[in-house]
Amino acid sequence: MSASDKTDAAPSVRPVEVLTGRATSYRMLSRLFFKPLSASEIDELAASDYGAVALSLGGEGLLAEGFNDMGRALRRRHTGTRQQLATDFTMCFDGVETADEQVAVPYASVFLGEKALLNQEPRHEVYRFYRSEAVRLKSGVNLPEDHLSFELEFLAILSDRAAEALGEGGVDEAARCLRQSQEFIRGHVLTWLGLFAERAERILKTRFYRGALKAVRGYLELDLETLGDLLEVLGDGPGDGSADGSGDEPGDG
Repeated sequence: MSASDKTDAAPSVRPVEVLTGRATSYRMLSRLFFKPLSASEIDELAASDYGAVALSLGGEGLLAEGFNDMGRALRRRHTGTRQQLATDFTMCFDGVETADEQVAVPYASVFLGEKALLNQEPRHEVYRFYRSEAVRLKSGVNLPEDHLSFELEFLAILSDRAAEALGEGGVDEAARCLRQSQEFIRGHVLTWLGLFAERAERILKTRFYRGALKAVRGYLELDLETLGDLLEVLGDGPGDGSADGSGDEPGDG
């Protein structure tokens, strides 16, 4: 997502472009939580000028606040920024540091499972959702499917499929992908993201990652509105879809 993309929320103009923008945005957000950023990734994010994007959003709301924090943090980057961000990422998202003896690792099972451990029922539910769309983790990725990065990548895949279907005149299939996205966001991401963010904010030290937590929550909330608008443009309505797919693979960050 760059300043030119703004919120990707103008479905009445060109739905395919909006869908492509959504996929790009979800992959950017996914990358933030998968592994520590490289120096080149930090430079790329800085060049996107998220401070300007925040201003374009009016400076209000979680998404604008998050982008403002990210943009300001990157504007002040220096030779030690990569290591500073990597340390913050590892201490929080890899579970090295705790808040009240509780980790803030980005897995749904830790926040929704009965035992607050990995590979609980929330992981199994997400796995079944991926499988219903013929989506699997890339070979060699040995992390549970309910990792936040994989969930965001899955939404990018559904957006790509909707764009492809729409480009080929498959309005029904595009609408199905959008309904699946609505269901997944409401039932498998927002159900635990707030709990994760609340705990992570007590551990994180950098403005950048605190901003990233705000941005991902704000984007998901806005995207539910975008999905509703897109379905209206396609002549469909909000709802839940069943699944089908063709073997995409999230998990490379």
